[in-house]
Formats: sequence, C-alpha cells, structure tokens
Amino acid sequence: MRYTHHVPKWVETGLSLRLFRRTRSLVLCQLAAAFFAINGYGQTVIPLSPPELLATDPSAFAQWLEAERPKPVSAQDKAHILRMLPAEGEVTNLSGAGRRKLAALGQLLRATGHDSDYEIKVVDTPQARIGLFERSVVLISEHALALTDGEDLQALMAHELGHEYIWAEHQRASERNDHNRLKQLELICDAIAMVILDGLGLDPSRLMTGVEKISRYNREFRGSVIDERGYPTLSERRAFARAVTAWIIAAARFDPGRPVIARS
Repeated sequence: MRYTHHVPKWVETGLSLRLFRRTRSLVLCQLAAAFFAINGYGQTVIPLSPPELLATDPSAFAQWLEAERPKPVSAQDKAHILRMLPAEGEVTNLSGAGRRKLAALGQLLRATGHDSDYEIKVVDTPQARIGLFERSVVLISEHALALTDGEDLQALMAHELGHEYIWAEHQRASERNDHNRLKQLELICDAIAMVILDGLGLDPSRLMTGVEKISRYNREFRGSVIDERGYPTLSERRAFARAVTAWIIAAARFDPGRPVIARS
C-alpha cells in the first residue's frame, strides 16, 4: 500500500538527522580513558575530532566499538516511538528488487547483532535519505532504496549504526546550532561505518559509493531544500574516507590476520 507525500515530519525528525599484540588491551584502556566518557544519561560520548580519531589505534577502536555498544531501546519505548511516526507515508508495495535490498540490510544488522533492535520502514519522501529515528526506526526513502544496491545500503546502514555512539552529543550540537561539530560527528560516523564493514570482511568503499549516489540525486532535486549546514561536503567526506582507508591499511600491516580494507 502506497501513501501520499504529506509526510514532512519524516524528513524533519526522522531523516535530518549520522579500528597490537601485548599492548592491545593497554591501548584500549588508554583510549577509553583519554578520549571517551559517559554523559549524564549513561550514554557514551566521543569528544574526538576526526584528525584525533585517526591518531588512535584502529584495532583498539574496533574493540572499543564492540565493548561499548549502546543498549537498544526497550520494546516498550520502541512501541511508543513507532506511535509517534506519521500515519501516512509508508511504502509497503515493494518490488522484488526492493525486498532483496532490504534482505541485504537485514544481513548486515544480523552480522552486527542489531537484527532485533530496529524497525525498518520505507517512506515516500521527495529526497533520497536514510536515517535513524529515535534509535529505533531505520527510515529509508523510496528514492534512496531505488538508487542504491544491497552493498550500498549495508554501508549506509553501518553509518547509521555509528550514530548510536554519538546520539546524545549530536543532540547537544544540534541544540547549540554547532554546525562544525555536527560535521565532525558525521565524519566520525563514516569512520565507524568503515571500521564495522572492514571487520565484517565487507568493502568499506561502498559507503562513499552510496553517499555519492544519494548526494548526486539530491543535488539535482529541485523540490524541498535540505539544510546541509551540519553535514560535511562530498569532497570532505571523500578526503576523510581516503584517510580512514590509509589508517586501517597501516594497522593491518602490523596485524596480518585482521581484515584488510584494500580489496582487488
């Protein structure tokens, strides 16, 4: 069943919202003590800037992501959040190709232990967007689903998983209209996504492939304007993705058994 375009809140609230051996445990502890803290809500805070993140050890960062995975929203809270969503706008008459893409997304969520954490909804909005609403619902616009393939979608979902780690800090930066910090947090989510994908043996380069497809579509879109002040430019994201790739490759040279980001 397909609904109408009268769904501005999907965009405003749901979609505007996004790494050696004996010393490894010591590095992890030092990393946590030096760069990470717990805020008043009991949620992990990542105060790193992207350059500071790239100065840490990728393997220790990957271990930290696993050890400090945010707890999912309770079933009761998730039910309440689902009731907050607009009654109209969800797309349910998906094609076979669309269903296969969502199945690939489900594989990524199962591989990361998040298969029961989120509801996935395809929504009818003018822009191509993918976002995480209230840590409970993955919102994928119909255009984004059409533009991407399964691997793109997995990589973009890994970016959204990154938002779990910076959720409270992102909210604070939004309240302060701190666009510079919001851009930093988006890049940090890109790094988290690439680390997650590399750890699963998937291709981290698919993140920028998906980002570029969506960015290209939205640049050409002549309808509602998306406020991009809190997002890095496409060139900034490309440059940072190259730096993250080099960061992971450098670490892999000292740990031959770990996944290698560079693939033929």
